[in-house]
This record gives sequence, structure tokens and C-alpha cells, in this order.
Amino acid sequence: METQILKTGSTTDKIVFLIGCISIISITLMGKFYWHDTLLKEGWPDFSNRYIIQSMVIFISIIALFWSLVGKRKPSLVLSGNFGIERFSILTTILLSVIILFLFIFQPAAFQDLSKEDSILEWGSALLVFGSCFIMLYSVVKNSQGITDSKLIRFSLGILSFCFFVMAMEEVSWFQRVIEIETPTTFQDNYQNEINLHNFATDYIENIYYFATFIFLVAFPFLRFLFPFISNNNFLKTFIPRPFIGVIGAVACAYNFDMWNIIFTQITFYSSLVILCIFAIFSSIRNERFLILFTVVLMISSQILFLVNGENFDRIWELTEYKEFLIALALFIYSWDVFLHIKQAYLLKKVELKHAL
Repeated sequence: METQILKTGSTTDKIVFLIGCISIISITLMGKFYWHDTLLKEGWPDFSNRYIIQSMVIFISIIALFWSLVGKRKPSLVLSGNFGIERFSILTTILLSVIILFLFIFQPAAFQDLSKEDSILEWGSALLVFGSCFIMLYSVVKNSQGITDSKLIRFSLGILSFCFFVMAMEEVSWFQRVIEIETPTTFQDNYQNEINLHNFATDYIENIYYFATFIFLVAFPFLRFLFPFISNNNFLKTFIPRPFIGVIGAVACAYNFDMWNIIFTQITFYSSLVILCIFAIFSSIRNERFLILFTVVLMISSQILFLVNGENFDRIWELTEYKEFLIALALFIYSWDVFLHIKQAYLLKKVELKHAL
């Protein structure tokens, strides 16, 4: 019966999906070639009629796109699992986001100080990503049996560990300021005159990083929720984040000010809201539904308050430090979840071997 329903609605869903994609591509091309905007236009948010219409088109297109993926499916969402970290992680992220919002509105000076270079916020981001690197590496070394018998899984864990290491080192400019190394000639032409790679093309790499982390931390969990085959595949189940990570990762997508005019920024924000709303609709546990809806309200409130209180920023880009901290936190929680999954498989393998003997 379910198969018949899916087939009946499949053509309509494909058309709606295609319309959503075409609309987003069209509004992007119009901005580039008709209004002659740069794709990565940063600065104060523009609330002119044209930008408001553009934002509405993106929002409606995103709704069409993601809802067409749901189609006639009736998935059931349960955030909690065997590890007990899901609700705690979401509540921790929400609490931190509320504290950040409180500082921004009522203590803007403290908010500004925390976003400065070498502050506790920047080092917190780096330490969280270093932690993610260590957890992935430890998962390979410690759990030598179970699902890590798979060479592909072990290789993927190693790649993730290496990527997290580079990300963390880039965040602290490879400890240049700590050990007081003079910037080599090769790196003197980058944006901050420091030993790092991302400042050779700051705008491009920053946008790629934010969009890529949205795909990984929010869109992938949505796909895992929607398509059961992901949870039935050993490799995909290990690395594709579970839906609760999507709730955590979505929070950072509401931290936009100087990058709000960029289409990709609005795509990530609206997509995160739509995904969370779909999660809430199909949530099987009442308390979890309320938790997701509260996250949606918090995201909308945060984004609006950031956009209309620009005078609270000392530097219009300082909100990105908070965004990167929340992304780093989501990556750390994801890494811990992967570790727990691998550890569970390892313990099950030990039990099986014990019974076999």
C-alpha cells in the first residue's frame, strides 16, 4: 500500500522539486546578471523591496523543494537513542544560544569582547574541533574490532580526523601567535598576514565552510530521517549524522548579519527552519516535538534580533565567531556520537566472540 502511494505522488513531487530548484537558480542568476550583484555580497543587511522579494522566493522554493522530498512518505522521528546524549546535547546547545542572545541584547560590550581574536570563544572553537580530531583517531586505534574491521570505515575515520586537525590548526593559525613565529613571506599576502590557508580567499572559503557544514550537519540528518536505507547500511549508518545532530547543527544557521545578503546564507537558514518543521510534524514523542519547535522559535528570534540590532556589533563580522563556535560544538557532538556507535559495535563483537568460544 505504501509503495502505491509513493508511486502515485512521485511525478508531482518531482515536478515540485524541479520548480523549487529552478526558482532558486533563477533568482541567483537574476542577481548576478540582471542586478549585477556579487554572489558573495557582504555588508549591512539590505531590506529593500527587491531583497525582500528575493528572500520570499528563496523561502517558498525551499519549502517546495524539501516537502517534495517528503512526498507521501509517513516517516516517524525519534531523536533519542541508545546513548542518552541526544536531548542533553540539544538542551546544551539551546542554553548556549540563549546565553549568546542575552549577551548580544543586554551586554553588547561583553558580546564584542568574547568575539575578539585569541578570546575564549575562538580557543573554545579550536579545542572542540581538536577534540573531534582526537575522538575520530581514538575510534580507529582503540576499537580494533567490530565495525572498524572495515578498511573503508577505518580510512574514513582517519580522513575525518585529519580534516578536523587541519580545521582546528587553521582556527589558531597553526599556533603562530602562541609561539610567536614571524609570518613567512609566502603567507604575508593573505588577509590577516598570518600562517593559515583560508585567509588567501577568506570570503570564498568562509562561505564554502558554512554551506558544507550545513549540508553535513543538517541536510544529511534530514536525508537519514527520510530514507531508511541509510540506517540499514553499515558504512552510511556510521558516518551520516543522526537526526538529533540536525537539530543541533541548525542553530548555527541563524547566526547571520554581514552575510545575510548572500543567497547561500539565506538558503541554509530557511532550509534549516523547514527541516526542523518537518522533524516536528513527524516527531513521535511529544516532548521532543516541543523541543524541536522551541529550537525553531529560538532560531527565528535570534536571526531577527541579530538583523535589526546591527548597532550592537562593534565589527559587523563578529557574529561569525559565535557561528563557528556552534558549528564546532555540533561537530564535537557528532564525533562523540560516532565514537559511541563504534564502541557499541565493538562491545557487541566481543560478546559474540565470547559466546562463540
